[in-house]
Amino acid sequence: MRQLKIGAWALLAMVAASVALGQMGGAVPIHLEPAVARRVRETVELKGVVEPRRASTLGAEVAGRVEHVLVEEGNFVKAGAPICRMRTLPVELQLKQAEGQLAAAKAEFEKMTEGYRPEEIRQAEARVQAAEAALVRWQQEHKRTRQLLADGASTQAEMESVEASYRQAEELLAEANAYLDLVTSGYRAEDIEAARGQVQAQEAIAEELKDTIEKMTVVMPYDGFVVRKRCEVGEWLQPGAPVADVVDLAVARVLVDVPERYLKGLEKGSEAPVIFDALDEEEFAGTVAEIVPVSAEGVHTVPVRVDIRNPMENGRPTIASGLFARVWLPVGPEHEALLVPKAALVRQQGQDLVYTVSDVPPPEMAAKMAEMADKMAKMPKPPAPAEPVGPPPPPVKYAKAVPVRIVQGYGLLMEVESEALEPGTPLITRGTYLMVPGMPVQAYPKEGETEPGGSEKDAEVPGEVE
Repeated sequence: MRQLKIGAWALLAMVAASVALGQMGGAVPIHLEPAVARRVRETVELKGVVEPRRASTLGAEVAGRVEHVLVEEGNFVKAGAPICRMRTLPVELQLKQAEGQLAAAKAEFEKMTEGYRPEEIRQAEARVQAAEAALVRWQQEHKRTRQLLADGASTQAEMESVEASYRQAEELLAEANAYLDLVTSGYRAEDIEAARGQVQAQEAIAEELKDTIEKMTVVMPYDGFVVRKRCEVGEWLQPGAPVADVVDLAVARVLVDVPERYLKGLEKGSEAPVIFDALDEEEFAGTVAEIVPVSAEGVHTVPVRVDIRNPMENGRPTIASGLFARVWLPVGPEHEALLVPKAALVRQQGQDLVYTVSDVPPPEMAAKMAEMADKMAKMPKPPAPAEPVGPPPPPVKYAKAVPVRIVQGYGLLMEVESEALEPGTPLITRGTYLMVPGMPVQAYPKEGETEPGGSEKDAEVPGEVE
């Protein structure tokens, strides 16, 4: 430890000398991020794995031959968009036949419900009138023949013939009246109901065929991604055969097993920061979505689901299914906390420190700089440097160590306690393990900022690779 300390101060002396010699490249480039005060809860760090919000294996509902496969693995597909189409011509021909039979059944039903046409009723009335006229004529003929038979001018055979024609005329009139009653009263209720049933049966057949045609196109049930294609063109599919595996990743779900001793402090809806090692430890805002009230036998853990809104980049989700995640679950009461970036923490000589900056060098460095300046004044002056190109460098400041006590982690932040640290204090987050008290530093903006703590782009730090 003593050797390390001497080496660090030797480095500091060289840096101080370079600062004294015109500040040409002697200061260490750093980033600054502020300490913040925030109300947080006691947290526990747990590990979990990402699962999609929804995952489905789409299957064929009806049998058919695949005619078109419209997606590839990795494609994003909107809800309702077709995935696969089967050959529908045979079913379409059956539908046309069923629709023809339905039209005939409807015509027959309409005929029965509307009854006979006026022309048919007038025709029946005319038949009654003709039958009545014929009956009157045969009544007269029957009366005349009976008189002739009584006078001896006719025979019994003639009388019987006339009487038979008279009886036939009565029957024809009765038949004509019965038909007139039929056409004026309409069809029987039973016949109308039978015709109605035939129409309904044909409608059901046609609707079933239409539904079959619709089912011969497999569609996406929700916005999501195709992760596996299960069929190809020309393949014959039976009902239930898999077509494609799809997932909904608009919301990434991280499943963690929480020790049951933390169950009491868990609350649905609580904020839970999530970090993915595979995504350069970027922090995402998670929310406790579900707490399953079942403790796993043997390990005594409770399943908890944390949901994260999954941003899209270049047409694909940022968070992929199956990624390893670290989650900070809030399990204790809320309290006011002082939070610092984890990158600002460093442990030196058995003590946890953060480094801020000061405009004034420490006394020992000021003395070294004054001594170096005196030596430089007695040496020949070097040629004047060329005019600098670009904006002037940031002013040189000096690293200042602040002891802290670490309380708990909270995503990319760490809760600390320190009497010498206040919210808003700028903290060094780049090159902290090179820091020693008094080291000259220059604060450059992080990428995407115009000044430390800013929000615009085009900032550069000497020595950083884009």
